[in-house]
Amino acid sequence: MKRWGMLLLLATTSAISFGAEQSGLELRASLPVVLCADDRPTPVPFLVLNRAEQAVGTRLSFTCEGGQVEPSSLEVRIPARGWQVVTAWVRLSPQRDWSLVEAHAGFQRASVSVRRGIDLTLKEWRRLYVPREERPDPKLTDPALDDSAWERIGVPSLWFDLRPAWCRVRFTIPEAWRGKRLRLYLAAVDDNDVTYLNGQEIGRTRGWDTPRDYPLPESLVRYGAENVLTVMVENTYAGGGLYRAPVMLLAGDQPVSQPTEQAETPQRPKPGVIGKPLPLRPMVVREGVLYYSDGGEVALWGVNYYPQSWHQFVNMKRLGVDMKATIQQDLDHLQKMGVEIIRIHVFDREISDGQGNIVDNEHLHLLDYLVAECGRRGIYMMFTPIAWWGGPNERADSFSANTSKPGMMFVPDAKRAAANYLRQFLNHVNRYTGRAYRDEPCLALLEVMNEPAYFLYQDLFTHSYTPQGERPEVIERDRAVFRNLWQAWCQRNRLEESPAYFPLFCYELMRHYIREMVEAIRSTGARQPVAVSFFGGADREIVQAIADSECDAITIPAVYPGGWENVNDGVNFLPVAEPMHLPAEFARKARLEYEFDAPATNVSCYLYPALAAHLRSGEVQVACQFQYDSISTARWNTDWQAHWLNWLYTPSKTVSYMLAGETFRRLPRGTAYAKPVTELVLPGMMATSFIYNQSMLATDEVVMYARGIGEWKPLPLPKSPKRIVGTGDSPYVEYTGSGLYVLQQVDGNTFSLHVNPDAVLVGNSLRGSFNAPVAELKQQPHLFRLKLEGWQEAQCYPAGSTTPLPKVLNGWLLTPGEYVIRRTR
Repeated sequence: MKRWGMLLLLATTSAISFGAEQSGLELRASLPVVLCADDRPTPVPFLVLNRAEQAVGTRLSFTCEGGQVEPSSLEVRIPARGWQVVTAWVRLSPQRDWSLVEAHAGFQRASVSVRRGIDLTLKEWRRLYVPREERPDPKLTDPALDDSAWERIGVPSLWFDLRPAWCRVRFTIPEAWRGKRLRLYLAAVDDNDVTYLNGQEIGRTRGWDTPRDYPLPESLVRYGAENVLTVMVENTYAGGGLYRAPVMLLAGDQPVSQPTEQAETPQRPKPGVIGKPLPLRPMVVREGVLYYSDGGEVALWGVNYYPQSWHQFVNMKRLGVDMKATIQQDLDHLQKMGVEIIRIHVFDREISDGQGNIVDNEHLHLLDYLVAECGRRGIYMMFTPIAWWGGPNERADSFSANTSKPGMMFVPDAKRAAANYLRQFLNHVNRYTGRAYRDEPCLALLEVMNEPAYFLYQDLFTHSYTPQGERPEVIERDRAVFRNLWQAWCQRNRLEESPAYFPLFCYELMRHYIREMVEAIRSTGARQPVAVSFFGGADREIVQAIADSECDAITIPAVYPGGWENVNDGVNFLPVAEPMHLPAEFARKARLEYEFDAPATNVSCYLYPALAAHLRSGEVQVACQFQYDSISTARWNTDWQAHWLNWLYTPSKTVSYMLAGETFRRLPRGTAYAKPVTELVLPGMMATSFIYNQSMLATDEVVMYARGIGEWKPLPLPKSPKRIVGTGDSPYVEYTGSGLYVLQQVDGNTFSLHVNPDAVLVGNSLRGSFNAPVAELKQQPHLFRLKLEGWQEAQCYPAGSTTPLPKVLNGWLLTPGEYVIRRTR
């Protein structure tokens, strides 16, 4: 790597004119970049973006107040929906410590602040971990200390060790800078730091995402000689470190500016009428909103379910169940729960080879059957064709099994195999329907890949990436490919190998990957909206690349309050369900939630409706819980132990899930509410409480409650609802069993009644196994009394019978099953 480093570029402003918006061109400043301080020209990159469907040509001109810039202008031609990195070369005047480089294209303008400074990311850093209980040793800050045995690291760097890390770097400050005000600027430290120059503390800050801006006392600075900077990093949880550039020493008084929004954010359409999901029909995205093709906004509530794959398939086989009959029973139950869409991240390693060719086998056979059944029943499906994850039945030669997760987005062979796989998968003809998957009426949405991961800058030189099951040789091969691509990109754009340019490199990689995958999908004739996940992509360049790309929608990060390490019953996660704020760059994309849950809970039933409100506040239009447990395995919860939801085995959670679905479908897109603390009440609709471990929905016609309605009554209850779903007692029902029940008015004098068996918790869902069941079902009778006004004299009949049941204490002794309650006129 070249050891350049004496000027800094910081993006300060970038605006789009009315004319530029019409042409589709957008001009952006670079992210923070450290430049050379000598008399050589220094590169200043800009990004020119074309959103139009045709190529656009323009003339760029450059100016620099307080310096020289070359060229003064140049012609560029940007292909349709394309982009180009354009570089100007700047010399800073010796009398100035900062300047401003501006790029113009018609009425567009982007500007970059040029600063004199030292880029400390280009220096060699050393790191030493010390025990957490050990008091800070001032000797570790001594510039005379021999740190040659300390570990070498690159900065920025992210680590997961929770011990205090002492990080040191050496640099020389020019004699010519004597008399200037000097500052150290760290973009962020995760979580806390104490920072020293030449053995003396110069600042300390708490907060993982807070910039540090520490003045350097002149008395501590050694001009024309070596200085030692020491940063003690305290990482308190998960990932931490000196993880974000820039890390730099600055000369002069000019404040450090943070990058501003690159362009005006497009206004999203106002919420409209929510359409009815049936009949099954195509969906389209217009101005970042998902609509049915015949009008009406989409709002679908669903689950993840994949009996044909992974351990769920293995466990069902072990139990010897009839796979197709079990799928039918599960779908029956899901429809009773109000499920409108099923999302499947397809385990591609089960059905593909090293070149991405489809391999026909039992997994694909059962997937065909599931798709056919969903189509027959009117249940939409969302496919993520590439899960990447392995499993007990994966093929050793499959393409994703031989590619690191980050490598899926840049390794040429992996991208070719993935594109081939996508084409063959969507062209696969379902043996039960005779239609290619691309033409299945129930297949509404596509997501390219499940939960991508990305190499960071330090992965070019060190081992920062935490393996997710890859073989070491696969990671090393992909890191070598990554380095070669980076070096070639820098040479092509005449830029030094600096972390300041790395975001532009990642932006281009991501844009190329998305374009290739979307083109592969569209080449089959598939017209379903295509989503890209920004899971793990909080870095701005990934967000921006997805936002600028050809995809129609985004899948937002999984929502799992509390994680899944410990049982979360009794812990209040309602504050997590505050209104959602997504990056402004995604204004043009529809929003889908591919996974959410109230994880690691056995009895909690307050969180699902709050999560529904949280998602609708972020304009999410499709939400799929992870993961529904098949009736064949729910007793033991053997699949994903942190996730446990089933129509029979989790009655209160199931009702909470059902009323959350009603909430999701009724709330307008972008709904607003105050951040909840211990309860959330949406008047006229839904209420949920951590203290009472309760959630309920009450409208003029529908009442639902996860647990019996007792002293907490935050919503006015209608006198004569037409649909009642709940467990336990309420003003409408007295029931001594623990299973859920559903009362549905058929006509003015008739209700249908469904009663589930008792579900008795006998274990811990996080410890479930075939040797340790989590719950048992009990088929025992319980008193059921309907308390609705005017129904006291009604009679109850087993479904299909004309003989009423005898009255018991003004009610009936009911075993689980189907009933009809009828009153005479």
